[in-house]
Amino acid sequence: MGKSLSKTTHRSYHWPMVPRPLRVVLGLIIPACAALWILRTKLQGMPVAAWHVELNAEPWLLMALLMPLNWTLEVIKWAELMPYGRMKNRWREVLYGISWSLIGPLKLGAGVGRVSAVRPKYRGQALRAFATASVSQWWCTVTATGLAFLALGHVQFALLIFVISAIALSLYFGWTPTFWNLLRHSKLTGEWRMARHIPSIRRSRALTFSIARFIVMLTQFVLALNAFGHLKGLGSLERLISQASGASLTWGITAMVPIPVLGDIGIREAAALMTLPAPKAEDITAIVCATLSLWFINLIVPALIGLIWQSTDFRAKGQ
Repeated sequence: MGKSLSKTTHRSYHWPMVPRPLRVVLGLIIPACAALWILRTKLQGMPVAAWHVELNAEPWLLMALLMPLNWTLEVIKWAELMPYGRMKNRWREVLYGISWSLIGPLKLGAGVGRVSAVRPKYRGQALRAFATASVSQWWCTVTATGLAFLALGHVQFALLIFVISAIALSLYFGWTPTFWNLLRHSKLTGEWRMARHIPSIRRSRALTFSIARFIVMLTQFVLALNAFGHLKGLGSLERLISQASGASLTWGITAMVPIPVLGDIGIREAAALMTLPAPKAEDITAIVCATLSLWFINLIVPALIGLIWQSTDFRAKGQ
């Protein structure tokens, strides 16, 4: 049973209908070229003085201190979907996943890392749990993108995204429309099929933890922007709305780019420069510094912890 689930899941994560060269073009070359063009357009001609960084230590430290809460919520969500064993194992599996995400496209790296850390007899369940966790976090990103468009006055875009969000949420909780019955056996819908094996109450709790985690990450992004003096001249409320909306749109864009975490450098900054207001050259510097800081604190630091944990485990097994 576990082996068949594992094989089915493994196939569902591939793009069997898309030729490999086209996948490379769509998933890597086009996003990279677009990011380079945006960065060149935004950064070209900036005066040297604009690169002078004034760091406000208090919001930056608070942003960094929220990192454990960010990943604790993810671990609790993972434990909710994998309700057995010790919490130490859940931390180990999530940190393994973060370290593997440095090299894996989409969420493949994170998924492989987590599943590899689970005992073989539980790997089928782990695959279903990872699919459910990923979809719940994706729903938060999409819904926040719709709210950001609404806050910025783009009502038509917001309504379209809210429709997508509502359909996704209904499918997540088990709605089975006629058209879904036609698609449910497709390899492209493998993640959704597996999510249906998770009890509704656990999916509901996982979604709650995903929402809480998104709020924490959004708070971190806003704190990082303020740490580097983004939109210093605006009032507090106007600045908060602009920063929160821009951060949500940034994640909405980067969620569509199938590259590993290390390849995220440049693309995330380009997306942030597209979505966050930067009336002054100093604001551009603040956006670049904030996104790099957030990337390092939230991803690189826990990934390094995961790598150290893995190397310790490997040495222990070799003895």
